[in-house]
Amino acid sequence: MKYPKINTIWKRDQKTGKIIEGDYAREEFANIRKWLVTEKIDGTNIRVFFNPITGTVRFAGRTDEAQTPPHLLAALQTIFAPDILAITFPDTPERPRPESVILFGEGYGPKIQKGGGDYRADAGFILFDAWIDGWWLEWESVEEIATKLHIPIVPKIGIMSLSDAIAYVKTTPKSNVAIKEKVAEGVVCRAYPLMLFRDGTPIFCKLKVRDFNGG
Repeated sequence: MKYPKINTIWKRDQKTGKIIEGDYAREEFANIRKWLVTEKIDGTNIRVFFNPITGTVRFAGRTDEAQTPPHLLAALQTIFAPDILAITFPDTPERPRPESVILFGEGYGPKIQKGGGDYRADAGFILFDAWIDGWWLEWESVEEIATKLHIPIVPKIGIMSLSDAIAYVKTTPKSNVAIKEKVAEGVVCRAYPLMLFRDGTPIFCKLKVRDFNGG
């Protein structure tokens, strides 16, 4: 299972590649009144597979063929040690142990993307979504997992209308994650409350700063 493709809110001109404001990439976007907006991090997509029954952990990029840089893989193996994940997803009367957990995040830092060292001094992982036993989690539950694992989560900008989210991106905001001054790559907007497309994937879209400032 790979993370669903996140569409830009608008369609693009096939010749110029520029967005066509007002022409929605998915018709569902026009019906969403509120969005949960988070910062988009420029890194490499990472999936963390955990089987609480067997205690096994596996890492993958956005596809199974994607190669994870060795220094990032070493960091992931430390962050997501099986015993740490077992404590995070225990078997209790109130919440039985799940059978399948997938954590989605961005591998970021030096030698991962251009300017990755502006985010942090070493390779790391920042969480942005989670799937457990066939269910996409609400944002508050994703935050709870990040807290229990003591890992960063993408910054929440706020609950906004689409026009407010676009206005925010047009200000060319600075990253809330970077250790050096850095313009944010953009934002990811999730339907709020959580809603799904007909295929069962969450309704979300992205807005990139460069689409509005000509970068």
